[in-house]
Amino acid sequence: MNWLDTENRYGLVSRVLHWAMALLVLLMLGSELWMEALEDLGKANLMGLHKSIGVLLLALLAFRLAWRWHNRGRLASPSHWRLAARLGHLALYGLLLAIPLSGLLAAWGSGHGVAFFGLPLISTGPEIEWLEEAFEETHEVLANLMWLLIGGHVIAAFAHQWWLGERSLKRMA
Repeated sequence: MNWLDTENRYGLVSRVLHWAMALLVLLMLGSELWMEALEDLGKANLMGLHKSIGVLLLALLAFRLAWRWHNRGRLASPSHWRLAARLGHLALYGLLLAIPLSGLLAAWGSGHGVAFFGLPLISTGPEIEWLEEAFEETHEVLANLMWLLIGGHVIAAFAHQWWLGERSLKRMA
């Protein structure tokens, strides 16, 4: 089993990071929908988990970007799709950074702390209403944009696999 990417296939580390982050992002996006339907107690418990997974995604993103830099340029891709792929991935990485950061700022503005699976990262403090409102709205808009980018990413993966015959799904599976 190859840890590093090759010209024909993503390495084990790249694949595990991709699929782990994809599952966590979908869990996070889904948890937003669940929290809207829950009562206060269940919502508070789920919010703590939501924040912890958001912090975990930030850490995984940092590792993934470092790993990608280490593996840069190994996979071959057709030149006519390279710019679109780079822009799409740049947008995904940007949202993977901006969504958790906006959530952390909203939590800070709310006066509630942020813990990483019980380990305090941001302590509780006074409510800063304008900060909370601005970044809650930003967080929600960015999450909705993430749904659109995920849809585009999935469509592009299937198009590369079956329409263009590039076997991109096999490289990532």
